[in-house]
Amino acid sequence: MLAYKKQGTGPAIVFVHGFLSGGHSFDFIIEDLAATHTVYVVDLPGIGESQIEKSDYQVEDYAKEVAEVLEKEGVEEAIWVGHSMGGYVALAAVDEKIAPVSQLVLLFSSDLADGEEAREKREKQKGEIREKGVDVFVDSMIENFFPEGSSEESIDYMRKVAKYATPEGMVYQLTAMQQRPERTTVITEGSIPVAIIEGTNDSIMKPIETDGPNVQKVRIPTGHMGMVEKPALVIDAIRMVLTKDD
Repeated sequence: MLAYKKQGTGPAIVFVHGFLSGGHSFDFIIEDLAATHTVYVVDLPGIGESQIEKSDYQVEDYAKEVAEVLEKEGVEEAIWVGHSMGGYVALAAVDEKIAPVSQLVLLFSSDLADGEEAREKREKQKGEIREKGVDVFVDSMIENFFPEGSSEESIDYMRKVAKYATPEGMVYQLTAMQQRPERTTVITEGSIPVAIIEGTNDSIMKPIETDGPNVQKVRIPTGHMGMVEKPALVIDAIRMVLTKDD
């Protein structure tokens, strides 16, 4: 089972991290949210304190692992907040009915599948990780996740978080992202409330185009790692989108 931490009381929220990340990427926002919610934060397999228990993973497998944590905790329904790749996992949970999701929050994420160029780039990255190791790869990549002018403290923090991973765990994530399907219909046609939080300075993710009737969209002046770069703005954005259903 995944390693996870639990904090607070109230309606359940589970946070699912992205690539070059881990559960600790949410450290600056969960204490505030735990004042009104029971917050669960997981490490995906091979990341942080979670062990790898399979020979490969798809985003659906990650969603099942998160669902096992919630089932163990007796959580019947939860808000899923997925950051970047974690959003792909949360979309899979909804689309495949893997777990009861009361609301889906996509935090600097996307509903689209990889294009050919992105798949080729990820294949190259897998080779770099296998050849040079996690530390060298993280050092070469992490600053790309922050906008120009970001504090060195924020970048260094995420550098440490990203390095708390195994090469296999990172390679499995890249493969899962390469092979994920498009899930636009979850947003445009689904009955579950969806909130999209985007960073105006996020150079990693393109804005999600949607006119779904159950969608709220909030844009804030952050980059891709806004929960570390400007946590107060992310807290406010999450609280704003949760207000509708709390």
